[in-house]
Amino acid sequence: MLFRPSGVAYVIASDGMLHVVGLPSGKDIQPPAAFLPANARWSAPVGVGTKLYAATSAECGGAPSGVWSIDLDSDRKPVSSWKTNGGNIVGAVAFTPDNTLIAAIGPGQTSGDGKANAIVSLDPQTLQLKDWYTQPTAEFVTGPTIVEYNGKQVIAAATKDGRVILLDGASLGGANHTTPLFASKPLLGNAATISGAALAAWQQSAATSSQAPPGGAASASVPATWLLVPVSGGLAAGLPTTNGAVSSGAVIALKLSGSGSAASVDPVWVSHNLPAPGTPLIVNGVVFTLATGAPSSATGRGAPAVVHAYDGATGKRLWNSGPAITTYASPGSFWSAGGQVYIGTEDGTLYAFGFNDERRSTTAH
Repeated sequence: MLFRPSGVAYVIASDGMLHVVGLPSGKDIQPPAAFLPANARWSAPVGVGTKLYAATSAECGGAPSGVWSIDLDSDRKPVSSWKTNGGNIVGAVAFTPDNTLIAAIGPGQTSGDGKANAIVSLDPQTLQLKDWYTQPTAEFVTGPTIVEYNGKQVIAAATKDGRVILLDGASLGGANHTTPLFASKPLLGNAATISGAALAAWQQSAATSSQAPPGGAASASVPATWLLVPVSGGLAAGLPTTNGAVSSGAVIALKLSGSGSAASVDPVWVSHNLPAPGTPLIVNGVVFTLATGAPSSATGRGAPAVVHAYDGATGKRLWNSGPAITTYASPGSFWSAGGQVYIGTEDGTLYAFGFNDERRSTTAH
């Protein structure tokens, strides 16, 4: 379901029909239109301009894995699609500032010009393939995250073996479609996994990014770009021990560095031990992490969720919710609006925590 400020909601039913629903009445205000294959498994829809986009995966209902769009501004509601002919779409799709659609694709058997273990860019109007990066060893487990760095649109995504890969948005894999801007060393320990649906990113203002973290040298007065990686399980050796030992999960803060085509990411700080962390939120330079407490596959038991706040530049802990939440968080139920952080839990309770909105010199994405 997607809400718009115009007072309507766009709802995709199990039969693949798109319904345009008036919020005051809850009734269809336009005739339903065919959008996706019936019984398809689809991602959260994304509205850009007059188009609504969704991705299908896992071949549910016989639907192919791919990306679909429907023109909401047309009475005919025409649909375009692009099929991977290979792996499933991973996570949600993303858009560059010029509205080029970026999608991550997981492993799979390809046919024809199919794509697997890849990042692709698609024309937003026609969904025709524009460019791609692929590498057999790059099994992507997050959707793409787009950040601006040194005048480039940089695409970041994480792989199953715990690497963060950076791609140039203007040429995803170079001339041979296999060359990234940068691929980090693995961040994971044995049996650990990237636990979020996507990486989080934020850009620190020039004024605050020139301040040095504890024990580090000050950078030039330019905006600093950060990526945050949520990990379940232990971490690779050599990462910072900012907030103590990590055994069951953490959020790793990576700072982009380098210039030109030599971009890289460096680990700067790590949260304290967080069981099953979700994708973080960043509000005015404060990183909010959620230890979801999700049930373990081994025991089937969950734990109460806890929200933690960190200084985004240094990793210093600022606050946590303590025992206020009494059960584990529902998947994807972590967001911020109106000066509050919200968490939905497994028992149907919605928790809201207020925070001081004093860091206006930074911007969050």
